[in-house]
Amino acid sequence: MHPLLGALLIFLLRIVDVSLGTLRVMYMVRGERAKTVPLAFVESGVWVFAITRIVKQVDNPLNMLAFAAGYAAGTMVGMTLERWIASGHILVRIISDKADHGELLGAIRGAGFGVTVVHGQGRAGEQAILFVVALRRRGRELLDLIRRLDDDAFVTVDPVSRAIGGYLPASAAAGLRK
Repeated sequence: MHPLLGALLIFLLRIVDVSLGTLRVMYMVRGERAKTVPLAFVESGVWVFAITRIVKQVDNPLNMLAFAAGYAAGTMVGMTLERWIASGHILVRIISDKADHGELLGAIRGAGFGVTVVHGQGRAGEQAILFVVALRRRGRELLDLIRRLDDDAFVTVDPVSRAIGGYLPASAAAGLRK
């Protein structure tokens, strides 16, 4: 095989290998064994094939460069895939010091999100703390809604691994209660 084609093959194999590794880790952290194990198998097979190509042509410095560049590009592709897939759920906490948080509450519920409200005391006085568990892929929609109605709200977002009980829209509940 032509040395340049061999380096290109190694580069592409590393992109696949590292991208699969990123997805594997994402599913592993969430405890999804059925997705993690096959990804690990394919990832390791691709890696072995790539490293074998390098060892066969160890005198070609392009192979080393392709291996490293493929790792970097695979990291970027893996992160992009993970964001595109956007699986899982998030917990969004909204702290609002608006006297009337009813408009925000109604809009969030009207958009199909479940909301729990807790009243609290902050430095500026009475505050409402709204808790929303939502599909991660709807996170941007929820954040845009919050910003549109209460631009001064303090918002935090965290991943959710499991939730039991309470109200979740049917599409969200199916994924969380595994």
